Amino acid sequence: MRNSFSNMLSYAAALQCVETWAKKSSRPSCVVPLTQAVGRITATAIFACSNRPETDVSAMDGYAFAHTAMASAPEGLSIQGLTVAGAQPVALPDGYAQKILTGASVPQGADCVMAMERMVQAPNSERIRPLQALAEKGANIRRAGEEFKQGDLLVSCGQRLDWRHIALLACQKIHAVTVVQPLHIALVANGAELSSAAADCRADSNTPMLVALFESYGAKVTSFLVASDDQNALTATLEEALHKADIVVTTGGISVGMTDNVMDAFLSLGAHALFRGVKMRPGKPVSLFEKEGKLAFCLPGNPGASALCAQVLVVPYLRSVMGQQPEVLLLPGRVEFAFTALPDTTHFVPVAATATAQGYVFTQLPTVGASDIIVLSRAAAFLQVNPAETIAQNQMCQVVSLQVI
Repeated sequence: MRNSFSNMLSYAAALQCVETWAKKSSRPSCVVPLTQAVGRITATAIFACSNRPETDVSAMDGYAFAHTAMASAPEGLSIQGLTVAGAQPVALPDGYAQKILTGASVPQGADCVMAMERMVQAPNSERIRPLQALAEKGANIRRAGEEFKQGDLLVSCGQRLDWRHIALLACQKIHAVTVVQPLHIALVANGAELSSAAADCRADSNTPMLVALFESYGAKVTSFLVASDDQNALTATLEEALHKADIVVTTGGISVGMTDNVMDAFLSLGAHALFRGVKMRPGKPVSLFEKEGKLAFCLPGNPGASALCAQVLVVPYLRSVMGQQPEVLLLPGRVEFAFTALPDTTHFVPVAATATAQGYVFTQLPTVGASDIIVLSRAAAFLQVNPAETIAQNQMCQVVSLQVI
């Protein structure tokens, strides 16, 4: 049979092959403004430049005073001065209290802060005292370095930055970060059914789906469309894609049909197959080619299979090459169904996840197979069932989350 699947790998062996090649690659780094760093992956660890807080600061608007002085003054303490955030505080004289605002440095001589609404000022007097009980010594003061100290690790190397990290780095007056340059992926869809002139024209859902998926992991994607079954046109496009990008991902045309030309096109360009087909369901036709150190992941054309293969083979490669751990997020929980895998096949079963007080409960979703698109939007994860494995109802398992981390 043309381009037959005569030497398929197990999913475990295919993933090992992908991870081995990922370890041979590394990405250069670049410096970007902090305001443009969301979604980027750090190329180095980032450490604190200073303590946070840098000095002892007030946790609220109120009055700062010496605890022993207030405790020994039944009529209260006289008010002298005001300290605001950003100002250099004036040392507190003995026997006085000072107005202080949230975030202001605590003046020397003060060791307690109480909120304004918990203090009372005597009539016709400049003295203030607690409305009820006196707070404990040290109350409402954020100590220097209590959140973190200079030199503490703030962000690990390989961390994907989001709004939380931006806030953390901004508070340290860090205005630029060193990040991994995005992996450039050439995404090639092919098939005559994708032509607008085709009698039975089909929508290309794979390209926007995969662009969104890969970009969510920090990659840069350039898409190509060969809307025909012309092998020469496909070969020319793949040659251009190999030249322009770091890796190539194709969708469609990788099975054994008369118009499945992707394998022949790569072979004609001098590429060789690292694996041809994987014993997994869905996604059996997925293949991996290599030419002069560049990889080409060839995904099936069916959207469900294409998405799954991208999730469990391409994404681990992206994460590893861009400095992250290759593993995807695993969610533990209990399955509400039983499932037995075929003796030589790894199954990926779409599941919904329901959070309960005892943890997640996973429910198998109905699917029409490899072409199913709507199940992707309903699924929270895929349950991986290894060859010949039997999953019993109510068994505790881990599922491959579709959440991006």
